[in-house]
Amino acid sequence: MMKWRALYEKSKHFLLVSLLMIITFCFAMFQGSFVSWFVFFTVSPFLLYSLIFLLVKEDVYRVERKIEPSRVECGQSAKVTVNVERKTYFPFVYMTVEELVSSEELVKSKMQGTSTVKFVGFTKKFEWSYTLENLPRGEHRFLGIEMVFCDFFGWAQKRVFVEKEQMVLVYPRVKEMKYVALQTKFDVGTMMSPYSVVKDTSMAVGLREYVPGDRFSWIHWKSFAKTQTLQSKEFEDRQSQELLLMLNPDASPLFEEKIELAASMVTAIVRGRGDISFVSTGDKTKVFPLIQSDKQLDQVMHHLAAIKPLENATINLRGQQSFKHIATLLYVTSELSEELLHTLANVVKSCICFVVSEQPPILTDNAQRYKQVQVVYVNPNDYYHLFAEVMKP
Repeated sequence: MMKWRALYEKSKHFLLVSLLMIITFCFAMFQGSFVSWFVFFTVSPFLLYSLIFLLVKEDVYRVERKIEPSRVECGQSAKVTVNVERKTYFPFVYMTVEELVSSEELVKSKMQGTSTVKFVGFTKKFEWSYTLENLPRGEHRFLGIEMVFCDFFGWAQKRVFVEKEQMVLVYPRVKEMKYVALQTKFDVGTMMSPYSVVKDTSMAVGLREYVPGDRFSWIHWKSFAKTQTLQSKEFEDRQSQELLLMLNPDASPLFEEKIELAASMVTAIVRGRGDISFVSTGDKTKVFPLIQSDKQLDQVMHHLAAIKPLENATINLRGQQSFKHIATLLYVTSELSEELLHTLANVVKSCICFVVSEQPPILTDNAQRYKQVQVVYVNPNDYYHLFAEVMKP
């Protein structure tokens, strides 16, 4: 049945044109009047053109798609310009061009301008542009371009599909946050904070071999002038090496807001020269250790752009090597439970749990007994002063 349907789709236009030629000729022969022959000779050029139209093989030589800007964040717009060059000079009357995508988010967003009508004629090269408005976060893939060539009256049509895959990566929106360096402490002292985000670069205690990713300001140039070997300064380490940011991947109405908060926090701390790592949990655990360079930050943002919510996600925090050398775990979630607090309290010595919610969470008496877990309410619409809120007693 499918074979017959495919054969019919390929031959229906040829059968239609042939049938119209037979009908008009028979009408002129049997009628025999001036009007009937006038109709036949008037329609014949269009029918002959349609017949040649169906016999000519049309190929597309080149398709290029340019997307501007190259980096797009959630909610922004992107301009897409498509250039098409065909091989033949056969004069088609017009054609419709449509972009084919595999992203449900793009389909739901009702893309405007992804299809257009072009009057071809003898033209071999043409282009058109359209704008994708309010792009959602994620990986969106273009499959190709479908072109439908038509004759004067639509009696004959020819479809040409050109495969042109291209991925558009829409990063999560990064909101500006006022960075306030959390207080640090040495191994002694009583009036200090139990966590640290900034390495004390004012107290160099030694030298070590240069490691890719070390900051430019850490290089010891005097030793390089003598030995021609790059060495980095070793600084006084405050209580711990770094912070660890973790995101709850469980599906929720505020999942996109959690992504934006995590992206904004990582960006603010890295730009503030803090030491932070990121761990993505879910079906597979992915670790981004010690994010310092722009390249490492872009890898995290790429992951946050592609991450998808998980239904009934199970988060296994035990046995993770990433927790063994951190001072404080920064955990981003939208739902708070006593079971989660119990798990966090047993994994790390210090944890700040950021709860993204429309209303501040209500802690039970049992939940308040986990002193090593600090619960911070986050308004999804405004967390510019979030770091300052954390420092409040």
